[in-house]
Amino acid sequence: MISLGDVELVSISGDKAEALTELSALCLNRADSVMLVLVERGQVSIAQSGRLSSLREGQYALLDCGAKIRFSANGDVGVLGVFLPAFQLRARLRNMARMTGHPFSCTELPWRIARGLLRMLVNEIKYVPPQLSYSYANQVVEVVTVAVEADSQSMFGSSGRNALFKRCSAYVKSHISDCALDPNKISEAMGISVRYLHKVFQESGESVCAYLRTTRLETARMELADPQKSSLQVREIAHRVGFRSEAHFAAAFRSRYGQSATEWRKSSQMNVESA
Repeated sequence: MISLGDVELVSISGDKAEALTELSALCLNRADSVMLVLVERGQVSIAQSGRLSSLREGQYALLDCGAKIRFSANGDVGVLGVFLPAFQLRARLRNMARMTGHPFSCTELPWRIARGLLRMLVNEIKYVPPQLSYSYANQVVEVVTVAVEADSQSMFGSSGRNALFKRCSAYVKSHISDCALDPNKISEAMGISVRYLHKVFQESGESVCAYLRTTRLETARMELADPQKSSLQVREIAHRVGFRSEAHFAAAFRSRYGQSATEWRKSSQMNVESA
C-alpha cells in the first residue's frame, strides 16, 4: 500500500489467495472511500451485498468500501487498486451510486491515459516530494473522473440534466470562496429557476444547500491537509472556502468530522512526515 495525499494505491500480482483477502481487509478499514479495482491480468470475482460480479483482464469497477467486499480468484492475477475519497467522486459523478459494482472496459482513450498515470505513480511514487503529494492526488481524482464519466454517459446517456448538474457543480467549485453563494445566485448564473435547480440536485441524491456545505467543508479539509498550504492559518482557509465566521466553520467542521480543524491538520501533517 502506498499513499499519495488522500489517495492510496495497492498493486497485487501472483496467485496467493491471502493477497486478495488482505485487499478485502483494506476496504473494510476505509469506509469513507471508493475503491477503483482494475484487473491487469487474469480474472477476479467480487462479492458485495449479495451481488456477485466478475472482472476480466482490461476491466474495472468502482466499489463502495462502506459495505463488506470479498475478492477471490483462481490462478495468476494482476490487480491495481486505488482508494479514492468518496466525497470527491460523488461531487463529480452524478450517477456514481448507480455505477458502483458494474464492470466496465478500460480500453478506450480516457482509460489508457488513466491507467498509464496510475501505473507510473505506483512505480515512481517514492520520488514524489511529500509537499506535492496532495497536488498529485487531486490530479489522480480528476483523471479517473474523466475516464469514469465517459462510461457513465454511455451507460445512462448524456441527458440535459446531467450536463446541467456538471455545469452547476463546476460553478460551485470555482466560486467556493464567495460567502454569499446560495441557490439563488447559482440558478441566476446558470440561467434557470431556483425550483429547477433544486430538481437537478435532488436527482443526484443531495440538495443544493447540502452539496454547497459539503463542498466547502471538504475543500477546507483538503487544504488543511496539504503541506503546500501549511503557512495558511485556519481562519484564512475558512474564509477561502466561503465561511464568514471562523466560529461557524469550527463548529461545522467538528460536527462533520468529529475533530477540530487544527487537530485534523496536525494528524494529517504527521502522516505526511511519516510516509
